[in-house]
Amino acid sequence: MEYEMKEGLPKTWDKTKRFYEILYPNGKKEIWKDITARECLTKYENMDPYGNGLRLREIVGKELQLLKVVDNSHK
Repeated sequence: MEYEMKEGLPKTWDKTKRFYEILYPNGKKEIWKDITARECLTKYENMDPYGNGLRLREIVGKELQLLKVVDNSHK
């Protein structure tokens, strides 16, 4: 089997708040902040991602740290 779960439960069961980016075909980006993986997937699926050509990715690492710093400086 190629795929093995490393953490035990799927990420959709995780209640950790995360940041996600939605990329539209025209280049527009939308950031979803502090939502769980399950909330994100539900919202994404309701947008008809395949029909609208949307792409979803989780923002992690240094990019996430930078986004949080920028967010805090605007408050």
